[in-house]
Amino acid sequence: MSLKLYNTMEDRKQVFEPENKDKVEFYSCGQTIYDDLHVGNARAYAVWDTLRRYLEHKGYTVRHVQNITDVGHLTDDGDQGDDKIEKRAKKLGLEPMELVEEQIKRYFEDTEALNIDRQDIVPRATGHINEMIEYVQKIYDNGYAYEVEGNIYFDLESFIEDYAYGEMANKSINQLKSEAESRVEPDENKRNQYDFALWLNAEGTDHAMRWNARFELEEGIANLKGYPGWHLECSVMSQKYLGETFDIHAGGKDHIFPHHPNERAQCLAATDEEQARYWLHNEFIQVEGEKMSKSEGNFYTVKDLLNRGFSGDAIRLYLMSSHYRTETDFSIKGLEKAESEVKSARKVTQRIRKNPGENKLDTVALTKEFEKFMDDDLNTAKAKQALMEFISKANSELENGIRLDEQVAEKIEKLFQILGVNLGSRVSDAEAEMADTLLELRADSRREADYETADMIRESLQDIGFEVEDLENESFWVR
Repeated sequence: MSLKLYNTMEDRKQVFEPENKDKVEFYSCGQTIYDDLHVGNARAYAVWDTLRRYLEHKGYTVRHVQNITDVGHLTDDGDQGDDKIEKRAKKLGLEPMELVEEQIKRYFEDTEALNIDRQDIVPRATGHINEMIEYVQKIYDNGYAYEVEGNIYFDLESFIEDYAYGEMANKSINQLKSEAESRVEPDENKRNQYDFALWLNAEGTDHAMRWNARFELEEGIANLKGYPGWHLECSVMSQKYLGETFDIHAGGKDHIFPHHPNERAQCLAATDEEQARYWLHNEFIQVEGEKMSKSEGNFYTVKDLLNRGFSGDAIRLYLMSSHYRTETDFSIKGLEKAESEVKSARKVTQRIRKNPGENKLDTVALTKEFEKFMDDDLNTAKAKQALMEFISKANSELENGIRLDEQVAEKIEKLFQILGVNLGSRVSDAEAEMADTLLELRADSRREADYETADMIRESLQDIGFEVEDLENESFWVR
């Protein structure tokens, strides 16, 4: 079965066919790096990581690029307000780049805990300012930008004479114009309120991050000290590393407008090429019916949940437990269920490996069912359900004394890995050595009919998370 993905631009599922037969070029919007990663954003990064894993499972070579925004993302999407990084840095008494460096470190700690592999390229906006200046010049030269008071804006009136603009958001240009006028504070510098900034003038402001930019304008050479508009970085960095047109562009539902349409418009204005062939968007995680967001203060960070004792594998499985285009309400009970499911799956595979046999369950049928669901627009919810039903069946066999072939464990682990869940042992060498020593002492006690001591050792192991399995001639632990 072919992989189908829901292309927001076409408003339907489409068979995925990359431009190059065996290689996928993939860009996803990344973190604005001013605070810790919350579960809502983690969902997006976990989903796109799962997509990459599944594409590789299907035999593709994938180049995955995901940016880090460290300048230009303002608190208001109408090119107004403070830079989010500068605002938080001021609050903490830090330099902006001081905050960025610390938050990048913490961000990668969190993504590593959730088994989100680092993308092939993770470009930072501040590392591409020169390319952004050149890109703005291209857009201006092509007739789709104008300058007012040191600010350079994208001219949507000129753009829509040559290209379509509102179809990703499924809205007419008049709707977008009306929404822009009601959504943002009037900016007298803009010809139209739905125009957006390519370069913002920092003169006379307290904006700390600013660069000298030289532009060739109709009036002559202009040296404008400022900073890039938020939408610019993704156009520039995606095309730099993946080419003018690439296969997949992914992001959150909130990017359907205005970020992604503006990105796409910039690319067309600069290169006359479509930016991406498939546009994918994940739904939000909500808390009590409201979008989980830092600005609302109703969020759980990944670090919060890890510190509460939830494992990264459980958080990852929880994020895979609903379809990425389904809005879901966050719950601690859901996380507790996911933790239990991870432990059940890990216990089954450990039991098989500790005491293997020759009996084989139908892992071929399992794989086909798993792939059927994943091919249907990455339906991780149903794929996970199929895995858990298989785990239940395998556990029943083990409980009935049937020893299973190690290949069963290998297949279970491989398919969970596609979902980003690691069922390998989380026990350190020192912990394993300690558990082995206690089991030997317990075996000695049982041989000497000292069952009180044997039971005490078993209970001690259970208290620290080790379950003891007794067979006819030996015992082993699982955790």
